[in-house]
Amino acid sequence: MKKIYTLAFSALMAGSVFAQQVVTLDMGNPVIPQSIEFNEIGAWTGAYGETTPWLQFGDFKLSHLLGGASYGGSYWDGFSPAVGGDTTDYGIDAEGNIIGSSMWTTYQWGCMAGGGIKMEDGEVAVDQDGNVLADAEAPYFVANWGYYGYGDQTNQVTYADQVFEPVGVYVCNAPWTYYGCVHGDGYARAFVEGDHIDLNAVGVAEDGSESMASFRLVEVVDGELKAANAWTWFDLSSLGAVKSVYFTVSSTDANQYGNVSANYFCMDKLQVKTVEGSSLERVDADRQIASVRYVNLSGAVSDVPFDGVNVVLTTYDDGTVDAAKVVK
Repeated sequence: MKKIYTLAFSALMAGSVFAQQVVTLDMGNPVIPQSIEFNEIGAWTGAYGETTPWLQFGDFKLSHLLGGASYGGSYWDGFSPAVGGDTTDYGIDAEGNIIGSSMWTTYQWGCMAGGGIKMEDGEVAVDQDGNVLADAEAPYFVANWGYYGYGDQTNQVTYADQVFEPVGVYVCNAPWTYYGCVHGDGYARAFVEGDHIDLNAVGVAEDGSESMASFRLVEVVDGELKAANAWTWFDLSSLGAVKSVYFTVSSTDANQYGNVSANYFCMDKLQVKTVEGSSLERVDADRQIASVRYVNLSGAVSDVPFDGVNVVLTTYDDGTVDAAKVVK
């Protein structure tokens, strides 16, 4: 079993060493609210609550219903914890007839990967082919990029109220989005050649300038519907140093009011990099290298470098791990 490690980074820059750490969002460490409870269909019981505009896990803050109105418990947006990984197609009945969105409004909390990311000994578990494994009992975030109350920036993330560097996040399709592309949902139409849905991450720098990275959730190519239905790494490193990141969804199934296809996606194990100090003196000269591994942008791990971008993980005999990005 190959695994991807949650890392601590050390970087050598301009003759000085800066202590940089990659921090992973841990859903087992809720701060606001202090505990997360789920109902029988895997939804967070506070999803429609109007008193928690921001969720907090450790130093990560994620927006939830920034507009403040659930319209009588019928609307939510932003990020919402979920569990169970339900992959059921609620857009069809037992005979396979399309029934629209009547059931989706209740069962919004699934995840096409089948659950949150499986962890083993604190590490992301992957199979022999490097595919990330899911665990039906592991929580994840369902995100809804909504239009009411807060415009484009409904789905925001910040870290420790300070500047940070996004590293990446695992994402996959939510069932409503995916099955709506397969056969329509009463609002959205079935996708045809050339249709696609993109998840966009927009980094907001201290001066207010923005940069964007995009990930294709669904597309139809050569008559085949291709979808990110397993946990897949979305590289955010190109965003650079930011004070926040917000996520939007763009679709070819849209009208003058916006997207017609569902604006849901799932997210887990967001990673950011922070600078904790400056000009630190190395004290690890006596460490011995125990192993070197290479991780590509899809999360696969190897003892030899992949073509393209690699994260090189150097494990030392004292248990610490250094990392560096290289291109082969």
